Amino acid sequence: MKKPSLSPLFLSLFSLVFALSPEAFSAERVKVRRVKGLNAIIESTTPLEEGQTYRLVPDSIVEDIDYKSSVVKPRDNSLTLGSRFSFLKSDSSETTQFDLQVRYGWNFSSFEAGALLNADSTDSGAGATTTILAGAYVDYNFVPNRDPRKVIYGPTVLIGFGSTQFPSSTTGGSATTMTLNGGGFISYFIGDSTTALRGELFGVYSQVNTSAAQSSISGFGGRALLVFYF
Repeated sequence: MKKPSLSPLFLSLFSLVFALSPEAFSAERVKVRRVKGLNAIIESTTPLEEGQTYRLVPDSIVEDIDYKSSVVKPRDNSLTLGSRFSFLKSDSSETTQFDLQVRYGWNFSSFEAGALLNADSTDSGAGATTTILAGAYVDYNFVPNRDPRKVIYGPTVLIGFGSTQFPSSTTGGSATTMTLNGGGFISYFIGDSTTALRGELFGVYSQVNTSAAQSSISGFGGRALLVFYF
């Protein structure tokens, strides 16, 4: 007895229906054009129907795809380290200055905020003047800080409160100190890592209060830091 066979017309209709079904879309390719939050504009090789739900399935593992690079790396928190060292010498004086800053932050994509600790020591030959500050910083990101974006930039504000200890060989004693920085920053992520080089340019306003007087200084400054996201 001869086995029944599917007609060429039936096979053609079956292939057409399968090709246009949402499940078949999983084997097609899409290109993401723009992303905003959880919404995206995509370009597809298959006609799509508005309001329909489609399931996306990764390409076959036999294809030449770098799966490791396609993994989205977290940038939810950050640890920032920065330091500065200088040695200035003239015919009559020598000045050594060392600065260390540590920050811990939270990344909310469009803005970042966190706490900081800053230690500064300046020695002009008569003993070191040491300032310890604790405070906070806020960044506003002009582009969302999410993987795989390489360059993040925007305005930044930093404020710190603490104390300054003067050497006994000069006036001695201590003073309360407040420092405010306001300016801009740019961060560049190294390779495919979550580590970024960060540069800042800002205006500086500092106020020092002693038991005898109050003084304030202002000017401009810059800072280079290394940021570790995780």
